[in-house]
Amino acid sequence: MKESWTFHHIGIAVVDLDKSMQDYGTLTAQTSFKQTFVIDSSKAAEYLVYGKPPDPVVRTRAVMGQVGPLGVELLQPVQGDTVHSELLEAKGEGVGHIAFTVEDLEAETAQLEAQGFEVILSIKPAGGNNRSAVYIDTRGRLSGLIIELMQA
Repeated sequence: MKESWTFHHIGIAVVDLDKSMQDYGTLTAQTSFKQTFVIDSSKAAEYLVYGKPPDPVVRTRAVMGQVGPLGVELLQPVQGDTVHSELLEAKGEGVGHIAFTVEDLEAETAQLEAQGFEVILSIKPAGGNNRSAVYIDTRGRLSGLIIELMQA
């Protein structure tokens, strides 16, 4: 791991976002979630799944939150085939990725690709108001997990 990587959150694929928010809320009084949002591939400047634009459009309901000191993102696939629906089909609900913020997303991604890791999801939002992100397939070497790198 690079010195410039800062832990941000774990990503958890879920079948029912509302129920999962309720369930996680019962763990501790220190659980809180922000406003839910929809990740919509048709509204991104770039959204590539395994290097290609998805067909049909991908939509994922999501929410960011805290469970005690841990940053958590819950992700419910709603439409189309993406990494999150793939994770649910392969192993059911559970932690699918660990996310880090980085200073230079392109450079960090290039270094990981040079080590043989594949980019399986790339998102560049329209308007530049949200974070750009890549999902790196590290499942073969990191216990079935994916690494998400983000740059605001």
